[in-house]
Amino acid sequence: MAVANETILIKMMQEIQQAKDSQHQQEKMLKHIEKIRLLCDLFLEEERNEGLMESPKVNDITAAELKAMLGVDKSTGTGSAQTFKKSINLDEEDGNGESIFDF
Repeated sequence: MAVANETILIKMMQEIQQAKDSQHQQEKMLKHIEKIRLLCDLFLEEERNEGLMESPKVNDITAAELKAMLGVDKSTGTGSAQTFKKSINLDEEDGNGESIFDF
């Protein structure tokens, strides 16, 4: 059950008045200010949640973005990993494969 904004504002005004009345008692005043902060966070959290619902999904990736991330060459359709494999030349006598686990 959601609390009405008007109810929160009324409670905030009460806490402000109580904090104002206890100006000379630092600890008591800080307790009321903490309560005011909590009530403010209720408004801010509600605003953040509404904003999240309206924002576009982060996980929606277009085909062009996916190709760009994978490094697919548009003209040949080959990826950067394939291009890298083609450019490897083994100059070592004991190297006998393309894998780092080949001994």
